[in-house]
Amino acid sequence: MARFPVVVLGGTFDRLHVGHEALLSSAFRVGRKVGIGLTTTEFLRGRPKPRTELIASYRARRRALATWVRRHYPDRAWWIAPLDDGFGRSVEPGVSALVVSSDTREGARAVNRERRRRGLPPVVVVTVPLVLADDLQPVSSRRIRARIIDRRGRRLSRIPIHVRAPSAARPAIRAALEAVYRSPRIRWSAPGEPPSASQRDRERRCPSEIDLEVRLRSRPYLMWSIAIEASPIRLPEIRVRARSAEELERSVRERIRPSPGHSRASR
Repeated sequence: MARFPVVVLGGTFDRLHVGHEALLSSAFRVGRKVGIGLTTTEFLRGRPKPRTELIASYRARRRALATWVRRHYPDRAWWIAPLDDGFGRSVEPGVSALVVSSDTREGARAVNRERRRRGLPPVVVVTVPLVLADDLQPVSSRRIRARIIDRRGRRLSRIPIHVRAPSAARPAIRAALEAVYRSPRIRWSAPGEPPSASQRDRERRCPSEIDLEVRLRSRPYLMWSIAIEASPIRLPEIRVRARSAEELERSVRERIRPSPGHSRASR
């Protein structure tokens, strides 16, 4: 339900992807009117991004953004304005809230500092969690431009995974990984087993992008503990009471397909 009269957000919105869609959907969910600041080509020249030369033109990005909004929110009030500084229309009177991703909260704090300097009340900041790709890294335009993932966050090449698991769990783990990833490169070891010199050398040359550990806590009851670690995030360890290989496989698939959290508002 819309809580704020006017909500704004801003960005480059290159290669419009699921992370952008999460931001836009959150803005339309909490705001009756949504304003979108779209960075101009001139602004990007002063703040270069990786592979800037591959970023689409302002006109192309605006067209894709407007097409998406019209398709998903045909009856809502919205506007797109050029963003050629760090604030855009977020520091104007009448703005109620600002929607940002969890990695751009410092920008929101800068907006409220500027609003106070201008004698305006601070806006409510609505923070949207980053959307994770197949490799548990955030979906980003930079990685799409580099052809690592597609706009839905699907990995475009095989993904290296290091799995520490007892032998009894490995068939279920392999089935879960192969159901999610395209031909994953799996390297196995036992839980708690120190890596050999050859393993350390291989890891240095080709580091895993996902580390998965499965420990058997109690064999009679098949209590498994699953932890997943992937830089720069770490998913918390969980314990799973799996009475069959199918239950263990389903639990692992759920852990490597985490659903994005809800947006949260703060001042």
